[in-house]
Amino acid sequence: MDVVISKSKLSGHINAISSKSDAHRALICAALGDKPCRIQLGSMSDDIEATAHVLSVLGAEIKRDGFSFLIKPVWNHLPEECILDCNESGSTLRFLFPVAAALVPSVTFTGKGRLPQRPMEEICSVMRLNGCEIDKDLLPISIKGLLKNGCFSLPGNVSSQYISGLLFALPLLNGKSEIKITSALESSSYINLTLQTMKKFGMEPERLDNGFLFSGNEHYVSPENYQVEGDWSNSAFWYAARFLGADIAVDGLSANSVQGDKAVVQILENFSSSKDLTVSAKEIPDLIPVLAVAACQRRAKTVFSDCQRLRLKESNRILSTCDMIKALGGKAEGTEDSICVYGTGTLTGGTVDSVNDHRIVMSAAVASLICKQNVTIKNAQAVNKSYPAFFEDFKKLGGNLNVIDVR
Repeated sequence: MDVVISKSKLSGHINAISSKSDAHRALICAALGDKPCRIQLGSMSDDIEATAHVLSVLGAEIKRDGFSFLIKPVWNHLPEECILDCNESGSTLRFLFPVAAALVPSVTFTGKGRLPQRPMEEICSVMRLNGCEIDKDLLPISIKGLLKNGCFSLPGNVSSQYISGLLFALPLLNGKSEIKITSALESSSYINLTLQTMKKFGMEPERLDNGFLFSGNEHYVSPENYQVEGDWSNSAFWYAARFLGADIAVDGLSANSVQGDKAVVQILENFSSSKDLTVSAKEIPDLIPVLAVAACQRRAKTVFSDCQRLRLKESNRILSTCDMIKALGGKAEGTEDSICVYGTGTLTGGTVDSVNDHRIVMSAAVASLICKQNVTIKNAQAVNKSYPAFFEDFKKLGGNLNVIDVR
């Protein structure tokens, strides 16, 4: 669908949706647990549905009741071979790639959208060294042979999701295993979130100076209930809206969360400065599109550095973020690893091609708050990937929007 948004004043309270990051991790741990566990959420998304689907194919019995899942672990129904469709969810793919290889002798991963173009070379290479025959590095990918214990070396500047996937899988293997991180770790908050969730399921890998150690033959111990926490990543859109003049309060977030995207609060406070600023994307890659929109209101230059991994998201977010800002009358430039926004305090408006990227859709909607003219967003249904109710919440807060095309 395409939507048209006219300038409006947003105000009111909004409840944070459930953390997609926390939900993925809780679902996986519950499926590997020792007894049934109910995962309580306050919202749903396509990516969470994708993880639940893949876990059910792996043998978990999953019953959904509204926004909660009752999960019986995989152990009594593990298949000998299976095909796992991750839809468009990179988290589902990268978390469960080594997990499935630890459980099932023959498995094929498939996906849709841009997922088949997103590289898997690093995790495929390290798994090939530890018992798996893997046919290629892009989807669809077939894995033959169970994952074996050993040393798994990965650089720290690749996707943290690879490391999280190994954290989930290696305790299940026979014998000792080690994750060795060979360079400075980026997106470390996501690793901390994985470790936090695993700890709630009785699993606590030994930390090393440059990685993690596992004794093997370990067992996840499930709680009866697990409450998924509020999502700082998607709440960042409302915080950015507040920076742009909206009178919004976001409820249901923990200031003590290990989610790295809670940094949005401090970053936006820093944006009040009239000086040129530089913001590193190393720990907060998902915040960059909406922070770039917020930077348009600043009357100064804002440089977002360390953006190289943004090129491998649902879109090339260096390109799509710059294109969004320019389409709305702003000035932005991108390089291979950076985005520079030249803030003028306002935007004109215009038509944004979301390139089916949920974060570009929501960022463009927030940008409408400082646009003189209407904002049209193409393929706005991409929000279903992480925040299906985004436009409902936008309207509840006073946003003016119309759906002009439904496909």
